[in-house]
Amino acid sequence: MKQLLLVLLILSSCNSAETDQTAKAITQEETQIAKDLIQGAFDDLWGGADSTKILNYHTEDFIILEHGEVWDNARIKQFMRGQLSNPDRAKRHNRMEYISIDKYGESIQMAYHNFAEFTKEDSLVSKGYWLESALAVKTEEGWRLKMMHSTRGRK
Repeated sequence: MKQLLLVLLILSSCNSAETDQTAKAITQEETQIAKDLIQGAFDDLWGGADSTKILNYHTEDFIILEHGEVWDNARIKQFMRGQLSNPDRAKRHNRMEYISIDKYGESIQMAYHNFAEFTKEDSLVSKGYWLESALAVKTEEGWRLKMMHSTRGRK
């Protein structure tokens, strides 16, 4: 009986140590880095259509699951070229509301609501909303997005 009690006590302490460790795994600095990574990617890449900055935010093998399609960096560059060829394109402004940001080893997982406003000459022409998730990994160059998933929302 004593041995069973000892085993249960050890298992119980291991479980609470894992929970505490997970809860404390991400720092405020890392949380801000993750938010800045997402916001910067949307400001520079999706809003600014600046393909020269892709590797500032993405790993070389980055993919996004974009509403049923798989896009890689080459597909994103193609999209940007199309955006830049339209002189009448609207400006895109994104705002994120984070659901969760969690760190697992050398990766950070994020879930968030992405709200976009599209303007021309300071007039709102349309809005968009997506429910998204992202995975950032620590690289030699710093934190980079490795994968994202985006689904149009109905908010």
